[in-house]
Amino acid sequence: YPVLFSSAPHFSVMYVGGSVEIPNLTYTNDLSNSKSQEFLLQAEAIQNSFAELYKSSTLGKYYLKSVVAAFSEGESGLRAYYWDTFRAP
Repeated sequence: YPVLFSSAPHFSVMYVGGSVEIPNLTYTNDLSNSKSQEFLLQAEAIQNSFAELYKSSTLGKYYLKSVVAAFSEGESGLRAYYWDTFRAP
């Protein structure tokens, strides 16, 4: 039988968390349920926006992904809580 070896990646992973307020979007109760269709669609849209933003910047070569974890009502729109994952050399 062949023997397969796996080595650890040659980089570290860094997580950066935060929140962003999106003034043209409104919080609804459906966004409090992370399994709801509205939550999943809104999270995907924001995650895709982060991906486009990072990939077109100098951080693009380090960017791995973004995850929207929660939503709340912001002062003037929808607040999204997220973390970004980067590869650090």
